[in-house]
Amino acid sequence: MANARLARQQRKSRSQTQVKLNITSMMDMFTIILVFLLKSFSTQGQLVTPAKGLLLPTSSIERSADQAQTIKISKNTIVVEDVLAVGGDEYAALLDQKEFMIGPLYDVLTRFAEEAQRLAEATGKEFSGEITIQGDVAIPYNILTRVMYTCGQAGYPVMNLIVYRKE
Repeated sequence: MANARLARQQRKSRSQTQVKLNITSMMDMFTIILVFLLKSFSTQGQLVTPAKGLLLPTSSIERSADQAQTIKISKNTIVVEDVLAVGGDEYAALLDQKEFMIGPLYDVLTRFAEEAQRLAEATGKEFSGEITIQGDVAIPYNILTRVMYTCGQAGYPVMNLIVYRKE
């Protein structure tokens, strides 16, 4: 009887003991998931903000835009880094112009190129000559080609056209 009672007490004391959960493997799993999510999370975001009033064309692009000087071509103005280069009557005259070079745009771009070259020399880096063109879908083709020609002549031979990615 004493043995049966002792056995019951031992069973009862075993069931009343607190079981501690070993969470080491669970913490390892959460750490791996966290590292995976951090590696796959893009911190770049949108590098280029489209200009107000511009409707960019869509394309099936594969690479994202890099940070560079920006030209915004709308239906009636050409703006370089928030500096109006061509607007109003000058813009309308571009449609009938025989030359490829756009004089006022060239002047603004060379100023920016010289400043960028001085900055590159001061920091010990090389001037990339890269420029980003944001063009409205409604701009005429001959305006776009003239802007690109002027960019090349002003010291910006590497041109990127900004478009929306087709999903």
